[in-house]
This record gives sequence, structure tokens and C-alpha cells, in this order.
Amino acid sequence: MKAIIAEDDYRVAMIHKEYLNSYREVVVVGHALKGTELLSQLQKQPDIDLLLLDLYFPDISRLELLQKVRANHPKLDIIIVSASDDASMLQQAKRQGVYAFLKKPVDVRLFRETISDYLKERAFLSEPGQTFSNSDAKRVLGGGKYSQAKSVDNLLPSGIDAITLDRVYTALKGEQNGLTIEETCEAVGVSRTTARRYLEHLVREQHIRTHLNYGVIGRPERRYMLKRP
Repeated sequence: MKAIIAEDDYRVAMIHKEYLNSYREVVVVGHALKGTELLSQLQKQPDIDLLLLDLYFPDISRLELLQKVRANHPKLDIIIVSASDDASMLQQAKRQGVYAFLKKPVDVRLFRETISDYLKERAFLSEPGQTFSNSDAKRVLGGGKYSQAKSVDNLLPSGIDAITLDRVYTALKGEQNGLTIEETCEAVGVSRTTARRYLEHLVREQHIRTHLNYGVIGRPERRYMLKRP
């Protein structure tokens, strides 16, 4: 099956591409940095099966983009990966038949679980002569999962909770030059030990990178920042 990634952050897109290409069933055939570029690529490649979609692009509103994609490609499967926490957008995603909505920063295990569930569902529905039970219908239409249901917190490592992780990630998004551990403590309101734990988790998950600043007196200053092109 063919997949395309719409993500304005090139590094994030390449990480997602690596994840998707680890499944033998999936081949990533395109990447769009802008909303209009995505629409053009989909027009040229009408046989795309899966779209991994961010919602924030400078050239088109998120709602307009989602509506245009769905109107022009009604059979396209969509998984949204976005930092948006607007519940109205979640509602729109449901109305537009989006398979899943993953809120950034996305834990690798949650990402992989979502893709695995999607591929299992796709295989189930494409089986010739396949019949279904009530539990199958509930699962496919959004009421259940192929794997055992897990909350986001249960997917995260011990000592990491989703709310604090989101606060740390949000603080980093607002700082082009990144944050030190001490600055993260002040921005988020957590201890130094807690700040270090969450920052290092984001580094391991490849959401952020570190940079050593040798321009200060004494030991080099370690800064944490979002990965950017």
C-alpha cells in the first residue's frame, strides 16, 4: 500500500517515514511541506491509500485542508498527527472519517500501535468473502481496538505522564533557541530532576535534539530544542 506524509517539519516527516517504512506492507511515495503541495500530489497520485496528516500549514487553514482532502479523495485513509488540542478539530476529524488522531508529541509505541491496528483492520476488510461480528463492527467503526486497549499514560515509560510531557513539549515549541534544564524548570514549574527526565525522554523519542553551547564560562551549556529542517 502507498502512503504520503504531509508535515511542514522536514525532520519530523523523515522520522515518520522511517516508522512507516519499517512495515513491509507500506511504501511512502511522497512528502508535502505545504497544504497546497499535498493537494497537488494527491491529484497526481489518486491511488494513495494512507495519508499521515499534520494540520498546521502556512498556506491553508486546517479545516479547509481536511475538507478538501476528503471531498476529493473519499476513499483515502487519514491519520492525523498534530499538536492541535482543539476539541472542535477532533470533532471535525471524526465527521470527515479520519481513522485516528495522534496528538504531538507522539510516543513511538502509540504511533506503532496505531499503524499496526490500521493495517490489521485493512487486511480484515479486504479479505474476500469476509463476514463480521458485532465486536468487529464496533472495533472498525471506532469503538474498539485490535490490540488490548491502552491509555496514552500506560504506553509511556514509568515516571512520564502525558500532561507534563505535553507541557514540556509546548514550552520548547515557543523557544527557537531551545531551553536548558533550569529554564525548563521555570517554564513548566517542575524540579530539575523531573525536567531532565522529560527532556531526555523526548530526545530518545527523537522529538527534540540537544546542543552544547561552549560560549559560557565553565562547563558547556546543554540546550534542548525541537528538531527543525
